[in-house]
Amino acid sequence: MATIKIDSQIRLTSSQKQAALLASNPSNRYILYRGGSRSGKSYLLSYILLMRAINTPGSRHGIFRKTASSCRQTLFDLTFRQVMEDTFPGILSQCLISDSEATITLPNGPDPKNPFIGGAIFLFLGLDDGRRDKILGNEFTSVWINECTEVDYDHVSFLMTRLNQRLPQTRKDELGQPIYLKPKMFFDCNPALKTDWEYRAFIQKTNPKDNTKLQKPWQWVEAKLDPEGNSDNIDPDYLDMLNNLSVREKRRFVVGEWSDVNENALFRQDEIDKYRRDIEPNELTRIVIAVDPAVTNHTKSDMTGIAVVGRCSRGDIYVLYDGTDKLPPEQWAKKVAMLFNQYRADLVIAENNQGGDLVQSNLRSAYGFLPVKLVRAFRGKELRAEPVAHLYSQGKVHHPTTPLVELEEQMGMFGAAAFKGSPDRVDALVYAITELADLNGNGPRPGAIIINAGNRRR
Repeated sequence: MATIKIDSQIRLTSSQKQAALLASNPSNRYILYRGGSRSGKSYLLSYILLMRAINTPGSRHGIFRKTASSCRQTLFDLTFRQVMEDTFPGILSQCLISDSEATITLPNGPDPKNPFIGGAIFLFLGLDDGRRDKILGNEFTSVWINECTEVDYDHVSFLMTRLNQRLPQTRKDELGQPIYLKPKMFFDCNPALKTDWEYRAFIQKTNPKDNTKLQKPWQWVEAKLDPEGNSDNIDPDYLDMLNNLSVREKRRFVVGEWSDVNENALFRQDEIDKYRRDIEPNELTRIVIAVDPAVTNHTKSDMTGIAVVGRCSRGDIYVLYDGTDKLPPEQWAKKVAMLFNQYRADLVIAENNQGGDLVQSNLRSAYGFLPVKLVRAFRGKELRAEPVAHLYSQGKVHHPTTPLVELEEQMGMFGAAAFKGSPDRVDALVYAITELADLNGNGPRPGAIIINAGNRRR
């Protein structure tokens, strides 16, 4: 067995000690530490994982960020090593550190002559495209996602499948039986918006993918840390700088709370939630399918936005389905044709800014009698979306009671400076509602082309 003296020299703040208790409770499987900037979240979690590993030879602990480079630069090279030395001075010189693989192995394996064989290991990894295969072969006792607001929930649910290593610790219970280390998943963040997945999971106790209630919600717990509680370790000038932030920035970077909505958002999540209603397609008088085609066809292409939306006899609009997907032209055309038949739609609307002939050809090859209206975007995306957002604020647009999560998340970020990529889902939605509510005036606007319009069966 390795010769690590379990005599911690670290000095946690009182708020860190209180928050650390969550990790020792066997009922807590998913643990979020949220708080302001420099509140000590990463430091605390580095300490928690170190103590879990030091007592559990053979355990594997995955430490993740959105990208491998950021994980290496902030955690592998800096914070984690600092915590190791603060906790057990001199321990780094005893460890096996691979700079090429970004791993640290503790010398606590069963053979004193080869203590790294079977020793606990920390793996510092990214969730970049193409890295899942490297993760897939591993099982972990601990998973920590640093800055989890930057990570999609798809990555979170994927890593949950890797949390399956249960090992005995060196400590034993009062009957001399080994105490097993329970697998746990840790997260930290500076909270942003209430539409973010971590707010839904840890505060609302709902599955961020489909808004259903979490199984075993008591396993999901959170604690808040704040910069004031870590003031002994922060330059006073830095605290003064934080106090000079705007009210909204303070809420995130000082208080550590989620904001209700994106202050620049045209579409408000609370309005979407307020007016949710379900309806059967056969109760609608008109249904359209709108398409915002991707310009290119390669791995980094935008997605093709596809929205199925209908209007009832009262004039209210119902969003039925978000079919947005990353598909080559012939495949998204087939999907549109399939949805057209499934919903017995009246019309397909497609943007033709990037080649109307090609869009028309794709759709007609998929289904020869498809009624298609090609529209050209003459105004900017936000200007086109404003009249549609006004309908939402009036309660005239209804989403289903089971949220269209990815569409609604994009709607919440639409218009924000932090929004990256193409608003493909929102674009398709805007085209559909603009058509159904006749927001451009009666009839087709100049430049629009209508092919075989009006074959809906009633």
